[in-house]
Amino acid sequence: MPIARSTVVGATTGVLLLAGAVGFGVGLPKVVDDASAASAADLPTLPDRLDDRMVALSAVTAEDAGLTDPADLEAIEQVTDRAATGDTEASSELSAIYGAARVRAYVDAAVMGQSDAQVAPAQIAVTISAGGAGLVIPSGPFKIDQQGGSHYELRAIDGYRCAVAWQEGADPTTGVPTGGEVPAANYQAECRTERDGLSYDVYATGLAPEEVASYVDRVLELTEEG
Repeated sequence: MPIARSTVVGATTGVLLLAGAVGFGVGLPKVVDDASAASAADLPTLPDRLDDRMVALSAVTAEDAGLTDPADLEAIEQVTDRAATGDTEASSELSAIYGAARVRAYVDAAVMGQSDAQVAPAQIAVTISAGGAGLVIPSGPFKIDQQGGSHYELRAIDGYRCAVAWQEGADPTTGVPTGGEVPAANYQAECRTERDGLSYDVYATGLAPEEVASYVDRVLELTEEG
């Protein structure tokens, strides 16, 4: 599952795609016909930074990524422009189906600038939408354990409803799973909760499931009114 990276733009392509698949669209309540449903303006604003590590892709700077080369600076600008468009389009598409929604993609900015990184930077997509949390079953309700080391299951993590998929590390010669500890880069996870009639969804690649749940905490903290 690790993805080799070579350029800033190449390393963030997955983030832009991820922003278009936020929340998977599974189990979210359809509320567009509810006249009392919140509008986009009523939803909390997602911040430019979740912490010192995860920065909104539309707001990341060359300084965040530790870049100084002119070509990299231009690439960063292209990425942020595309990310802003991706956030807007994803929010609009979700709103058309589920009612008011707000979406933002985040990236481990420091890793973006590491030319020797062997995996893509960790990525997060945060969605806030009107209505309750619903089910979190992006790949269905059944547990998956494939012989090649691919796994998927539903979990409750720190009180949040989560779906977790991961790939075991494999012997490079035989391709047989080694059974060792699974690195964070080999995980995809989604956790969701609700507060005050709104659904908060965090979908991530490259983070351990417990880290994803901790970012739900962080999003709730940063978007709490007052």
